[in-house]
Amino acid sequence: MAHNQYVEELIREYFVFRGFAGTLKAFENDLKSDKEKSFRVDKIIEQLMQSVSSYDLVSLRELWSHLDNHIFKKLESHFAPGIKKLENAVLKMYLVNAVANNKPDKVVDFFLKLTPELQNQNEWKDWFVLPYVKNPEENQTFALHFTKQWQDTLLVSLHNFLASVFQHMPVPTLLQFEEEANRVTKLEQRIDSLKNRLALLLDRGPEATTVVPVKVEPPPHLLDDFYIIAQESSSIDNQAKSLKNLIRNMGTGSSPVLGRKDVTKKRGSGATRRSGHFLDH
Repeated sequence: MAHNQYVEELIREYFVFRGFAGTLKAFENDLKSDKEKSFRVDKIIEQLMQSVSSYDLVSLRELWSHLDNHIFKKLESHFAPGIKKLENAVLKMYLVNAVANNKPDKVVDFFLKLTPELQNQNEWKDWFVLPYVKNPEENQTFALHFTKQWQDTLLVSLHNFLASVFQHMPVPTLLQFEEEANRVTKLEQRIDSLKNRLALLLDRGPEATTVVPVKVEPPPHLLDDFYIIAQESSSIDNQAKSLKNLIRNMGTGSSPVLGRKDVTKKRGSGATRRSGHFLDH
């Protein structure tokens, strides 16, 4: 949203270039009555607080209704309770300001206009007695809302909410052109840098372009199941090779068991004669 003013200047320039005088005039009038203040959060909150401090309930309601219809209703449904809570808090701040500045007529006017809308909300059931309560700042029901801490917390919450909404809401393509232009410029600069490096390498000859293989061990935090499986497979292969070597050795004279059989075979008839000699005896 930071490029709004620049884009508006481009639109003005285009209307002048095309001779769209009527369109330009209508555009200027819409900008003057812009309730979203080019999506500047500080300006929106300033306008809300101006309506509160001047007891202008109509302007306060019109601004919130505009934000609700054009922005808030486009959000996901789970944001609705929080939005309604913020709206009620702003209306309560209006009442608190009127009471604190001894404007009982503004308090009565508030309930005359909004009772049909608020009477079915549990959050407001205790507030209809406000015009008849003396020193409401000392009353347990209303005391918190008269504190500076509550009012400051409301303004911070409202500011953070609006800033978050404006930051993540989709924007038209026209507002993205500068960002895209900057991205293209950075890519072109990167390409030029790579071309220069390549030219330097070619100037140094083939030795400079020789690629030396480098063994890179994966960082510990990047090990995944596939890497572990690969390591286990390598271990299994090593075990299989050892088993094959053992079987191969079992067929040779180095085997401690089969070696004895080989020795017996080599002694041949001598051993037989001894056996016969023992049998003869």
